[in-house]
Amino acid sequence: MYKRTLSQSFRLAFEGLRFVFKTERNMRVHCFFALMAVVCSFIFKVSAMEFVFVIFSIALVLISESANTAFELLLDFVHGDRYHPDVKLLKDIVAGGVFIAAVNAFVVGSIIFVPKIWGIAVKIAGWM
Repeated sequence: MYKRTLSQSFRLAFEGLRFVFKTERNMRVHCFFALMAVVCSFIFKVSAMEFVFVIFSIALVLISESANTAFELLLDFVHGDRYHPDVKLLKDIVAGGVFIAAVNAFVVGSIIFVPKIWGIAVKIAGWM
């Protein structure tokens, strides 16, 4: 088996991430929202623990999307262009995992950011 250096391993990993980012629209969407979540974390001065939840949620979504892409490519490679309902089902199941991760990130973001946004809105409107 070929032994890679540490720098080669990192380079190959980044090539894989670049491939997923370039070829998968959903990965670009996830990265956009991840960037917005990090920016909002600094704007709203979230606590360290809240920031950890934001980062873990982002990581879960990006890992899930990467695994989804790899699994779909593998299924396409193994099964070819022929349609098969079981292959479709496998792809749908993995996509469902990404959906679960994205919903989790949305819920975590809502729990962390909505009260902060609401507090600012209340101050601006002078309601309290």
